[in-house]
Amino acid sequence: MDENEKDFLKLYIEQTWEEMRHLENLRERVTILVITVASAIVGFVIQQKFTIETKPLVWFVIMLGVFGLFMTLKLFQIHQMSQKRLDKWYAYFESFCGDDPQILKLRRIADKENKKDFFYVAKIPHNYFWSLIHVFIVVAGIFLFTMYPKQNITSINKNDCSKTKKTETPLQSVDTLTSKINQYGK
Repeated sequence: MDENEKDFLKLYIEQTWEEMRHLENLRERVTILVITVASAIVGFVIQQKFTIETKPLVWFVIMLGVFGLFMTLKLFQIHQMSQKRLDKWYAYFESFCGDDPQILKLRRIADKENKKDFFYVAKIPHNYFWSLIHVFIVVAGIFLFTMYPKQNITSINKNDCSKTKKTETPLQSVDTLTSKINQYGK
């Protein structure tokens, strides 16, 4: 490996690390934004005592949670692509470090020790925690949706009004109304 390739590879590794850090920060910001907006909407819906006018907001909470979940998964996928690139570049870099390079070997040993020390937690990928936050938001939206009182809405057909029989003429209706007023007025 000549010096130009080495310098370029170092620069590219550094740039990839910066991109990965940016992706983690973006994932954090998206999650905080989703949690903040969802919390405000949930608080408003509860404060309004589940009026029918707030029902679209609950749908929005559900969609916001779904958006956050897919955004988190996409950012994790891009992050993992960068990690795989780094792993290949490290191996390539190490291949020029002599007969028995220790850099990646020491890294693997440290990773094994960490997994041994944190056996149960080490098995869970960290993106599961981020995704779980958004799943909870979706579940909260669905739970809120089920909290709305059941609406007894009866539909009125166009012909319902024409089917009623008129038993009084308008003049008879006025006479009936006048007699009722006189009856209660006494």
